[in-house]
Amino acid sequence: MTVDDSNAFIPATPDDSRSPCPALNALANHGYLPHDGCNLTASQLVSVLRAKYKISWILAALLSYGGVALCGHRDGWSWKLDLHELAKHDVIEHNGSLVHDDAAPGHPFAPTDVDRVLLRQLLSASSESDALTLHDLCRTQVQRQANSGPLSSVRASIAKGEVALLHQAFAVRRGTGQSATAEEGEPVVPKGRLEQWLGDERLPADWPGPEQGIGLTSIFGLVRKIGGMETKIKDKEKGSNGA
Repeated sequence: MTVDDSNAFIPATPDDSRSPCPALNALANHGYLPHDGCNLTASQLVSVLRAKYKISWILAALLSYGGVALCGHRDGWSWKLDLHELAKHDVIEHNGSLVHDDAAPGHPFAPTDVDRVLLRQLLSASSESDALTLHDLCRTQVQRQANSGPLSSVRASIAKGEVALLHQAFAVRRGTGQSATAEEGEPVVPKGRLEQWLGDERLPADWPGPEQGIGLTSIFGLVRKIGGMETKIKDKEKGSNGA
């Protein structure tokens, strides 16, 4: 996928509705969704997620219809979604985000602006490389959640799913010597892509789209792998602190 002139990046204005989800914000900023981010239908979301992120119909439907049902609003006889409604705290959104600050105590909505300090921390998770491995992403998530407090099992799974989607969407395979932290052939996520997608909420200029389609089976498998990696990271940190 390349971004043509008709879908040039236009940053959001204060009047535009935006969410804590960079995937949807980027699509609105490029005009694949209405730029104001308002009154989106589930079918509209399914269509654009399939087209731009190669997400399978069933996974796109689960994400889209679930998001509208849990966070959206009634519009006549139908349900629609303003992107900002996805910031409703502890519905789908959760504390411990990779690049968003936690919701203020008692506040019904979480921040949607990117926290630049958190973004820099993420990008520096692998200081010797121009890319992040899955382990780098997992370690950063473990550290963020340790600072934010424990998540429920459901929201912890959602957080792992977000890392899985990010990794599947933007990872590339690198050869020996191209990444100081990645084994030969291990998929890594270029930092430049992360900075554009997470930091600017734009589709990376060098991104042709995911290398493979993203479906339920691949996501659930990667979520399980992420869970195992994060458990090992936590156990290692406990051992180090107890030594």
